[in-house]
This record gives sequence, structure tokens and C-alpha cells, in this order.
Amino acid sequence: MELEIRRQLIHMSGAITPLYLQYAYERFSSWLAPVAVLVFLIISTVAVSVAYRKGVRVPVLSRIIESAERPQVIEEEPGRGTLRFFAGVLATVVLFGMLLNAPFCVSAAGMLVLALGDSVSTLAGVKLGRHRLPHNRRKSAEGTALGAGAAFAGVLAYMLAQGASVQFSAALALASAASGMLVESLPLKIDDNLTVPLAGAAGAYAVMLMG
Repeated sequence: MELEIRRQLIHMSGAITPLYLQYAYERFSSWLAPVAVLVFLIISTVAVSVAYRKGVRVPVLSRIIESAERPQVIEEEPGRGTLRFFAGVLATVVLFGMLLNAPFCVSAAGMLVLALGDSVSTLAGVKLGRHRLPHNRRKSAEGTALGAGAAFAGVLAYMLAQGASVQFSAALALASAASGMLVESLPLKIDDNLTVPLAGAAGAYAVMLMG
């Protein structure tokens, strides 16, 4: 399997993140619970990265690093993608959950756009991309469109599973996917592991405010 496919499949597996964070949130009825889980994951990722650079191989995790990271990243900062993923999710939970007190589904929408939309857009862009975006020649219309579709489907499925109506679920999923993938398509200097979940959650939050 090609390196980029392995990388994006692992990134896509982050779609389970809202599930265990929601469990922590509901189990303890506090935003501190998912925040604590994310802080633990970030610290663990840093520890594995430091250990790897010192020649210590952690079973399974070190193998994932070796099979899914680019050679330059392994040399400089192994586990960087995972670390930034969790950092972006943490920023989303802190802003929309702790500070704005939005329902958990708002943060979850941002996570799903990051996990599904970002990964599918990259894979589709590499394999199917033919038409460059006018505002960012490094991105393709095909990648962005398919990434938005995957994000929409993921958020829609999540919202329906939470018992929301089809109309509301579709509106929230559309706003979240559109805002997240729009930001993903921009030639920004900020890592999209941070910008995409925040933008996706912002779209969902706007729909929540409109009711």
C-alpha cells in the first residue's frame, strides 16, 4: 500500500474520536473529561515521539510511525500528524465546548470534518485531481468536492444517530462540511489540523444559533 494511502487511512480512523470523547463527556457531565482525555493523548504522543528519537521502540505505535510517516518527518518529529490532530481537536473542544458551551455535536462535527473531509480530499486530490482550484493551485476541485461529500456524510450519520431530525441534521452537516472544507482549500500558513476542525465546528455552531 502506498505511503500516502496509509497515512490518510490512519487519519480517517480519527472519525472514532467523537465517540470516546462523547462517552467521557456524558459519563462525567463535564467538559473537563474529554479535555483530560485529549491532554493524556497529547502527552502520550509526545512521549512516544521522544522515545522513538532516542531509539526506544514502543510496540505497535512505533510500527505505525515507521509505516505511515514520511521519512523526513520520522527523522525530525515522529508522530507529528497525530499530535497535531489531537491538538486541533483539543482547541475545538475548549473553544466550542468549554468557552461557548455549545452542545457536544458542534465539536463532534468539527472532528469529523477533520478526520473524514481532510483525509478524503487529500486522497481524491492525489488520485483523481485534474482541475486546480483558482485560489490554491496545490488543491484540486475533485479533492475538495469529494472531501466535502465525505465530511457531510459523516456528520449527517452522526447527527441522525443522536436522534436529530433529518432536516436539521442535513443543514448542520452541510454547513459544517462546507465551512471546514472551504478553509481546508485555502493557502493558509496555519496547519489544517487546527483550522479545519475549528471551521467545521463554527459552521455547525452557526446552524445551532439559527435554531
